[in-house]
Amino acid sequence: MDAPLSVQQPAPPPTRRIGELDALRGLAAVAVMVFHYTGRYAKDIGHLDRPPFELAMGNYGVQLFFLISGFVIFMTLEKTRTAMDFVVSRFSRLYPAYWTSLMLSVLFVYTIGMPDQQLPLTHLIANVTMMQELLGFRHLDGVYWTLQIELLFYAQMLFWFLTGQLKRVHWIIAAWLAVALAYHAFKVNGVHLSWTAGQLIIVDHIPFFAMGILFYKLYHGESRRLLNHVMIAACIAVIGVVREPVYLPVALVCTTVFYLFVFGRLSWLQTAPFTFLGAISYSLYLLHQEIGFDIIWHLEHDAHVTSGIAIAVAILVSTILATLVTYCVERPVMRVIRKWWQQRRERQEQAAVQQA
Repeated sequence: MDAPLSVQQPAPPPTRRIGELDALRGLAAVAVMVFHYTGRYAKDIGHLDRPPFELAMGNYGVQLFFLISGFVIFMTLEKTRTAMDFVVSRFSRLYPAYWTSLMLSVLFVYTIGMPDQQLPLTHLIANVTMMQELLGFRHLDGVYWTLQIELLFYAQMLFWFLTGQLKRVHWIIAAWLAVALAYHAFKVNGVHLSWTAGQLIIVDHIPFFAMGILFYKLYHGESRRLLNHVMIAACIAVIGVVREPVYLPVALVCTTVFYLFVFGRLSWLQTAPFTFLGAISYSLYLLHQEIGFDIIWHLEHDAHVTSGIAIAVAILVSTILATLVTYCVERPVMRVIRKWWQQRRERQEQAAVQQA
């Protein structure tokens, strides 16, 4: 009998989804999609006419994703009994929808796609892992780069969970910020540093995840509120030092949004349109770019429609596909996997009791 890798903790209470965070995730996904269909498409491929609008800053919805992940992953680990519970939870949440979206993207790219979208078979196989960039292969879809960042953050948090250090998370965050500053100082002084090491410790992005953790602490009323505020300010300062200038206002906007959330000013997001976008946000993020680009290209070049109509159709098709993936694959498969794991764990616990 295989024993689960574990750190035993009290049984977790039921996890309550936080509607505002789901809605923010949905809005961030829409912002990224609209940016890709307007600004990114115009830069990489070129619209045949000028789009009616461009969401130039929509790309930075990714940083809001990172704050949300910091908040949610820390919350999840606080309620997790064993490491394998966390692994199964993350796997069931991420991979079924990812693999389905990957297959849909392959279908579009290799039937109606543009030649420069198509990758060799070895690159496609590597894309199954979500870690293709670290392995030296290209992404089929440009948005996939963030998935590797997320997985590496999960791995770090799982390590701190296994070592029992999450109760010292402020020290962990201080260490993250110190490493980010040191890495930057070496780089600006011409000292060669390992690209792989920088990727593994996600040095460019860790302050955003850290702020998400700190906002979780504030949201749950931790007594050391001043420390959390100070450390959020430190995260913003480090971002201002180590990242390009545009990331400082991005960090300020993200923190403003989260302060509004923490102090209960975003409850209006818990309405049907926003909760729907939150529900489909992961699948929408995964499959919108390359599929949407193919749709826009063919509508503009073959059907001779305006860029505004082509963009609207791409948004509609991506939303429909994301809805189908969410409710036909992501959610039902996630329930099956988690139910299977719960039953397996219960059988192991019963066997352990009988052997004792």
